[in-house]
Amino acid sequence: MQARWESQGTWQAIMIEKEHGGTVNSGDTVFLKTHTGANIDIMGDAVQARWHDRGAWQAMTIEKRTGDGGAILPGDAVCFKAHTGRHLDVEDATVRARWNDCGDWQAMVIEKESSGAVFSGASIHLLAHTGKRIEVQGNAVQATWSERGEWQSFVIENYGGRAIFSGDVVFVKAHTGTFVDIEGVEVQSRFNDRGDLQRLIIERKDGNGAVMPGDTIFLRASTGKMIEVEGAAVRARWNDKGNWQSLIIEAATSGYV
Repeated sequence: MQARWESQGTWQAIMIEKEHGGTVNSGDTVFLKTHTGANIDIMGDAVQARWHDRGAWQAMTIEKRTGDGGAILPGDAVCFKAHTGRHLDVEDATVRARWNDCGDWQAMVIEKESSGAVFSGASIHLLAHTGKRIEVQGNAVQATWSERGEWQSFVIENYGGRAIFSGDVVFVKAHTGTFVDIEGVEVQSRFNDRGDLQRLIIERKDGNGAVMPGDTIFLRASTGKMIEVEGAAVRARWNDKGNWQSLIIEAATSGYV
């Protein structure tokens, strides 16, 4: 077990389970299931995920760091106490279980993934302030029409998979199979690469959290400039987060092959 990246992807997704289900409260015994299906276990101070068992090595007590009781809610800071009496801790990228403390190194914030969020691999449209949707024709990226057709359909992907969050690095793939890229101020869609030219940071206008269909977003290029729409032209010239840079992310009415 390691803690290396800020991504909220498949490798980072962990399911908290109680033996008999129901609401998870501070003080409950829980099991932490990883994306592999294995439950996290503790042997000595080593933290691993090796088996599907729900035995003593996998059993942990979840505790609110405030010491309060009650239900565990998204945003709560918690500690996980192993059968050894030690709490899981993170130092640099390494996860271990070394001390009884429930301090800063042991504190973990519960983040709930929203099932209604935009997920990596979803087909989307990008609606500009002009009422037109961004489209790709050949290599050209522009915003000429309001249609929700194939030319206006994109697939959005992040590194980790699963829900896309504000601040994630994303790649936007056109119906042509090429990714939107920015070179200088020009926005085009020319290559199948996932390199720096194609790398975009998605930012919600209304703060952090999962990106939801209907959210107003900004797309920041590797140049530090935001993608903007002026008339039908799509470029990336300024750092501003203004009307021209505002895009509404919409779930596409239909995908494409």
